[in-house]
Amino acid sequence: MHLKLPDSLLNHVLPQQHAPRKTSILSQDNTVNIISRKKTQVRLLGDLYHNCLTMGWTAFFATVTGFYLLLNILYSLAYYLVSDGLSNVKTGQFWGDFFFSAQTLSTVGYGFIYPQGYLSNAIASTEMLSGVIFTAIVTGIVFARFARPQAQVLFSNVATIFQDGDHLRLNFRLGNLRNTPLMNASIEAILARTKKDDNGNSTLQLDILPLSFNHVPIFPVSLSFAHHILESSPLYGLDAAALEAQQATIFLVLTATDPVSAQDVFAQHAYKAEDLLFGARFVSLLKPSDQGKLEVDFSLFHTTSTDPLPVKDEEPIELKADTETQK
Repeated sequence: MHLKLPDSLLNHVLPQQHAPRKTSILSQDNTVNIISRKKTQVRLLGDLYHNCLTMGWTAFFATVTGFYLLLNILYSLAYYLVSDGLSNVKTGQFWGDFFFSAQTLSTVGYGFIYPQGYLSNAIASTEMLSGVIFTAIVTGIVFARFARPQAQVLFSNVATIFQDGDHLRLNFRLGNLRNTPLMNASIEAILARTKKDDNGNSTLQLDILPLSFNHVPIFPVSLSFAHHILESSPLYGLDAAALEAQQATIFLVLTATDPVSAQDVFAQHAYKAEDLLFGARFVSLLKPSDQGKLEVDFSLFHTTSTDPLPVKDEEPIELKADTETQK
């Protein structure tokens, strides 16, 4: 897959003597690093539910508080404009109207202040309906935010490339930080890089990196996934300098099922060219415990050693499959 991109985007040069700044599709926190300038008109509240689920908790509560105050102020002004519309509140007392509006919107209704006349009762009835709808929406969104499952998957800081027989092998390590295993875990690896086409234009090329095993029925604690760099591999013949020159980035996308909530969970990570460590392997996480069981030491999760590994740092358990299907 090829996406044509302008050179000014792929290599943005800073003014004067500053070095070129490379543009990455994903930022350090794995958020999309692309600004979309849509030509079509977007409604202000067209995707409000999605925005409420994706914004931070501080921004969410600030938005809810803003809507709550806005509704109260609008209904308070309506009561304010009705002469003698509320009992025990003199005409022109805005704060009395405001506090009655807050009580009505939340359906509390202490009883000391109540509407008088058809117009005030009509406004109060409308506000009660608005309060029920507002409470239901906020309750549903808060529940959805709390109930949304998280993968809680840890990706190794680096990916290792080492000699495996007559070819190189690319290794990723993933860890499950939950106390329960993930089910039906599938992982995809995609190589993104910039290349010149026949006309000299820069293009973004996306290639799938076949993994020796990309699906496991159960993901307990930690697993290693491998891509064998054969002649058919997009990485074949590329060293560290070539990968950096092409601004190569490897994207990992994990899809699994959380057995507790029975919902799908997702996780993603990006490895830049400088995150690919040549001539190294991951050290083993497994060691025997005092109870006669295997113990996983996550303090060694990102630790690598030179290739070949010393005997004490033999490779961790990993899934293997016949690599003939990649040729």
